[in-house]
Amino acid sequence: MALFLFACLLLTGGGLDDSFITYRYAKHLASGHGLAWNVGEPPVEGYTSFLWVILNAIAIALGGSPLVASKLLASGAACAIILLTLGGAHPVLERPWRAALATLVALCTPLAYYTQTGMETVFFTALAFAGTGLALREFAGNPRPRWLMASSALFGLAAITRPEGVLLFGLIAASGLSLRRSPQEGGLSRRGLLLFVAPFLAIWLTYFLWRLQHYGWLFPNTYYAKHSGNRLLNLPLGIYYLALAWAPYLAVPFALGALAWVATPTREEDPSIRRTQQLALRLGGACLVYLLYIMWVGGDDRSAFPSVRLVLPVLPLLWMATVMLVAGASRHWTKLSPRACAVGVVTLIAMAWAEDGLQLLKGTLPTGDESQQGLLRTKLAQLTDEPHGVLPAWILEHTLPTDVIAVPWAGRVPYATGRPTLDMLGLNDTHIAHLPSPQRGIDVKMDPEYVLARRPKLIFVNVNHCYVRQECSFAQAGGWKIGDRQLLELLRQSPDYDWVKDAPTEISVFRRRELRAQ
Repeated sequence: MALFLFACLLLTGGGLDDSFITYRYAKHLASGHGLAWNVGEPPVEGYTSFLWVILNAIAIALGGSPLVASKLLASGAACAIILLTLGGAHPVLERPWRAALATLVALCTPLAYYTQTGMETVFFTALAFAGTGLALREFAGNPRPRWLMASSALFGLAAITRPEGVLLFGLIAASGLSLRRSPQEGGLSRRGLLLFVAPFLAIWLTYFLWRLQHYGWLFPNTYYAKHSGNRLLNLPLGIYYLALAWAPYLAVPFALGALAWVATPTREEDPSIRRTQQLALRLGGACLVYLLYIMWVGGDDRSAFPSVRLVLPVLPLLWMATVMLVAGASRHWTKLSPRACAVGVVTLIAMAWAEDGLQLLKGTLPTGDESQQGLLRTKLAQLTDEPHGVLPAWILEHTLPTDVIAVPWAGRVPYATGRPTLDMLGLNDTHIAHLPSPQRGIDVKMDPEYVLARRPKLIFVNVNHCYVRQECSFAQAGGWKIGDRQLLELLRQSPDYDWVKDAPTEISVFRRRELRAQ
């Protein structure tokens, strides 16, 4: 755990831009304005994690920084995974294998990295791991009511942290219900099934009915903005995303589990070992279905979210399935001790992700003036820092509190300025989110005419201003979205907007002209 927390410190920084979307909602909630993107406008569900908004609103109401609170909560959640693995809150019984599972968590660089981004990823991972571990432990023996209910409640919290929690609960529940038992044991009783389902439904269904009444849509607005209406255009992106994650993070666990399954005698005499193997196979299958879901929605934007953010929640579960299978097979390898097998499994899996982990560490090393202050001093300062750069201050200087700004990134700038904001990618705008996707990619939905009709004071287009000055091509300026090109052409022709030459950013900025006095 000390090693893991030290890695968290090395990987700390100013947080990812999307985390500040959550903080803007949390700030408005803590200030008494409700779950609002823009105060006084109709509600829109532009956040993905309801529970994360609530927790950060509490931190803000207490006078704390939501970024610091998020880092501490996520780091504590990751440490809880380590404690749960060592404490046996899962079907893995032998101490060497529990230590192996905890070591894999402690060495996982992406897990440490995402504790410091300000996002809910690691918190969701911990809830999913705890709920799954308790459920499988009970399914492997004689289910005890209180632990079934605890597992179900954890899944309920996971489901209001990220929507994928509902999918994961269904997969784990199906794994337990389909488990073959001896005639003497029978299946899971109706009472046991009710105890496992009731707390989850009490938490998630209450939340779902409230958000359906409040927002009027089955899914969060972020889902419609990113994934709906793409007519499977993004399926190749999902395949590519999963392929990039396969070699460092998925291939070795799946291969070790498959080899262990093949090496285990088909007629295992011990019914508990046989049942553990069945559970491990079902858990591996649940992880595979989850990965196929990630592929179907088009994966993730790795430029905005490094490494394997979407895959991260199932990695500890995949390691659990692998350890369960290898531990069962190792009983028949009389020349190898369980400790030696456990060390070998940890070494093989950790070596596979070493290169990606080193890249994450390299990307967070201090540069320039920061490097002269020393690594630890710089990182300790970054741990509690909430940097926003010079752009929010420039916007505050050139706008009034009631002026609307239109941005292509809805995180740090809207949070720091507090200005009414039009999210041009639709994460926080219902109209744009429900448009069809004009091209392959994530965050490609735009409506330039709608943006101009809203008459924002400032418009930021995520294309280098050399294109506006006609000194480079659209592609050379970093542009690739159809909506960006259309918006720039409309702004060039518009009599209402001028290009801003003195903005402290390399992207294109336009300001609405002031009306002259009659």
